[in-house]
Amino acid sequence: MLDEAGPEHRASGPVERLLYLKRLPLLAMLSGPQLGVVADQMGEHFFAKGSTLLREGEAPPALYFPIEGRVHLTSRGRVLGHAGPGLAVGPFHVLARDERGLGAVAETDTLTLELSADTMRDIFEDHFAILHHVIREVARQIVEHVVKVPEAVSLLPRPKEGPPTPSRELDLIERIFFLRKTSAFTKPSISALAQLARGLTEVRLPAGSRIWREGELTGWGSLIVSGTVRCTSSHGHDFLVGPSGTLGTTDAIAGMPRWFDAVTETPVVALQTNMQYLIDVFEDNFSMAMDFLSVQSRWLLEILDRWLASRERLQRVYGCEPEAEAPVPPAADGGPGLVAAERTVA
Repeated sequence: MLDEAGPEHRASGPVERLLYLKRLPLLAMLSGPQLGVVADQMGEHFFAKGSTLLREGEAPPALYFPIEGRVHLTSRGRVLGHAGPGLAVGPFHVLARDERGLGAVAETDTLTLELSADTMRDIFEDHFAILHHVIREVARQIVEHVVKVPEAVSLLPRPKEGPPTPSRELDLIERIFFLRKTSAFTKPSISALAQLARGLTEVRLPAGSRIWREGELTGWGSLIVSGTVRCTSSHGHDFLVGPSGTLGTTDAIAGMPRWFDAVTETPVVALQTNMQYLIDVFEDNFSMAMDFLSVQSRWLLEILDRWLASRERLQRVYGCEPEAEAPVPPAADGGPGLVAAERTVA
């Protein structure tokens, strides 16, 4: 049962909350006033030992920041460990609007800071700079994890047979319909897609063209209309990006150097855009920005769940203490209390 913290449980004033948030890497680079906006909207809640914070099978209604005590963590039947002060429980599931949900059970009497999903959305809508920061940080974590685990690129959409190379430049309507087919832009309004489409530049490259080298600076990304691009890296990556696939967008949004070489394997037609233009479109179209963040967060969760779960680095990635350090408590309702929690940094 969730109880609002009474006076005997309160442990943080406005300044303490701000300093606490500053310790979380996902938020650490926000300015003082921006952190203050988030801190002002957080509430303190106390969970007695054995109480359920979150349940699997339900979209997480909030994310939690333990400031005292610790929470037992599992996901899809896997024990992750235990989350305590300095961790954020469920941020990427909230951002992804993950309907598979999480479960979280207080292992001890636990005091948390809570930020509801609705409140977080309101903050993003009123303060685009905060939303932009979170989009950038999720993109950064995707790149960092994929670089460390080359197998994770298998989670990219597989190249599919696309249309023949168009004989002429795509017009505005064709660009809108093309954008609607990409995984990142299936939901935005036609007007939002039209605004984005107007800022795209069509490029045509013969087979064997080097688009960039690993380590080069970023700032723009591409959507492949037709053809395929071979991507390889010094870390062992080797994959193809084909029609409707994005190329270089994630690292450009993150502001990170290119992490792979990109060479056209066939003649390629692509639509390119400067990332600042994309961010400007997001600022004008809040729902589009939130849908994009949701897609990125779901991809990050898939990488964490499918490729890191069985590795020794799992507990470092999720920020959990080893499971064997404490017994598993029952949930308050006698259920299994399934959970997942992510640290806000890899």
